[in-house]
Amino acid sequence: MIKKKPRANLRAYHTIFTQIGIICALLFLIAATNIRFEVIEKPCTICEPPTPDPFDVVDVPITKEPERPAPHKPSVFIEVPTDDPIEPDPIVFLDFAPDDPIPFSEPEATPPEDTFEPLPEFMPEMKGGLKKLYSEIEYPDMARQIGVEGRVTVQFIVNEQGEVEDPTIIRGIGGGCDKEVLRVIKKMKFTPGIQNGKFVRVRMHQTVTFKLQN
Repeated sequence: MIKKKPRANLRAYHTIFTQIGIICALLFLIAATNIRFEVIEKPCTICEPPTPDPFDVVDVPITKEPERPAPHKPSVFIEVPTDDPIEPDPIVFLDFAPDDPIPFSEPEATPPEDTFEPLPEFMPEMKGGLKKLYSEIEYPDMARQIGVEGRVTVQFIVNEQGEVEDPTIIRGIGGGCDKEVLRVIKKMKFTPGIQNGKFVRVRMHQTVTFKLQN
């Protein structure tokens, strides 16, 4: 077994090295606890807008009052003397004496308008129908002799009592057929037209056909 030299023996200095290490560690801890760290906070100019100072004074610009126009002077009319005499307007005398009544034109009386319902809720109906109408019509002898045939259309008004008023031929064929239609249509009776629960006047048309038998 080889013997070590006293200088090379580390166990002899083990206690000293341990105590030095503990002392250094304690000194480091004491120094670390005494150090103060100061954090400087900078305001965020993006997150929060700066609050205005309520005591700031803002200079308001002075507005100038607009200039008012000068007051309008009233016009003064100056009478210009003239040597020409002023001629008065001629007096026009009327052709009638003062005691005569003043002539005047009477207003023309306007005829009353023929009022009727063009399309009431319930149209008038001929009593007996077309069968009754054709049974009353007689073919005129003149129309038979000259062979007149065709359609005659008559226009008329059915009043509130169901009677025929103002019959007028709007399409005729002559030969006495038109007069025969007017004669018969005046005799016909109708049930009056009704509008809003009341009897009303209604304008109607009726066509009668004349045709000779071979």
